[in-house]
Amino acid sequence: MFKKLQVVAALLSLLSYTAAGTVSIGTASARGDIRVDNNAVKGNATLFDGSVVETGQATADLRLDKGAEITMSTSSRGTLYRDRIVLQQGESELATHSSFQVEANGLRVTPNQPDSRGVVSLGKGNTVEVAALNGSFGVTNDRGILLANVHPGRAMSFAIKTSESPSSFQGVGLVSYENGHYYLTTDADSKYELTCKDFKKYKDTKVVVSGNLPSAIAQVGGVATPALCVSSIAINGATGLSGTTWLIIGGVLVGAGVGIGLGVYESNKSTPPASR
Repeated sequence: MFKKLQVVAALLSLLSYTAAGTVSIGTASARGDIRVDNNAVKGNATLFDGSVVETGQATADLRLDKGAEITMSTSSRGTLYRDRIVLQQGESELATHSSFQVEANGLRVTPNQPDSRGVVSLGKGNTVEVAALNGSFGVTNDRGILLANVHPGRAMSFAIKTSESPSSFQGVGLVSYENGHYYLTTDADSKYELTCKDFKKYKDTKVVVSGNLPSAIAQVGGVATPALCVSSIAINGATGLSGTTWLIIGGVLVGAGVGIGLGVYESNKSTPPASR
């Protein structure tokens, strides 16, 4: 009897697991022909956890049960999960009321507030561009280190540099003093606690900083703030650098984007909606 109960329990567990893998997480509406899980689709399709969506000459609207809406542009490819889309090619526009993420080339793009809308684009040379339309988006690397906060009407570009150390930092920012700690805030609106040197004379000054970011993230005032161990610091301008210089953060080059995402958004708006 005990063995029979074990068999029944195993079967019930298997059925439960199988059913969980086939629960719908949303729908896709195509403006033409697309592929979902390698099957040609025209019109509407059901999406499951792990579904792969590919567009050709048509765009696709993805609506997920958690309130996220994604428009995939032409010649794009991504894998859908309950809490994120992993973009593997092309561009996607995201509008969400939740913390739904876009992952691209190992970077994570997360809305900072409700009703955020933005575009994530994959380019040549491992480049990711993020443009914010409404709200703002935080961009982090695979270690959770904040690279930038992208605000409305602004586009930022991120280039993965395999030749750089994953702990490297070099860039320009403003030094502030808060609650007994010194911080650096970059032009990309990313913030780091400064350590390993005395920063008193640099307070309220824009500086050029080089250093290293450890894997651990310090918790300061309830907010996750990376600790930056500074190896060199100088007043901005003394070295010929300026605020427009690219940042190197955790092996990622961060700089101003060229507005590709904003163009994608306008293009998607001008495309007629899918037929119902």
